[in-house]
Amino acid sequence: MDALEDELTLDMISEGMYRAIAEEIGVLNFLKVAKLVGGTTFYIPKAESLLRPVRDLHIKKEFNGCNYQELALRYDVTERWVRQICGEGNIDGQITIFDVECGGDTS
Repeated sequence: MDALEDELTLDMISEGMYRAIAEEIGVLNFLKVAKLVGGTTFYIPKAESLLRPVRDLHIKKEFNGCNYQELALRYDVTERWVRQICGEGNIDGQITIFDVECGGDTS
């Protein structure tokens, strides 16, 4: 079978979506996909959906407690989404005015 695979060319793949995929990822990679899911119906998510966890990590790393609007604009999401993934302005380790200093034993 390997000899047959080596002889497969882009021109042998039917016009349309299959050829477009093969052009983008290469004939041999397209053949690998065909071996993996060929003959079945499957859903390929949009690139945006695949990249969402990476985007959200960037938002969390860049969050400073009050830059909701800036991050929403930069990453083309809503401020509500930034609040949902970052919280309401509390950064890990951030001290608030309500924190009590623990300097000694109070008993």
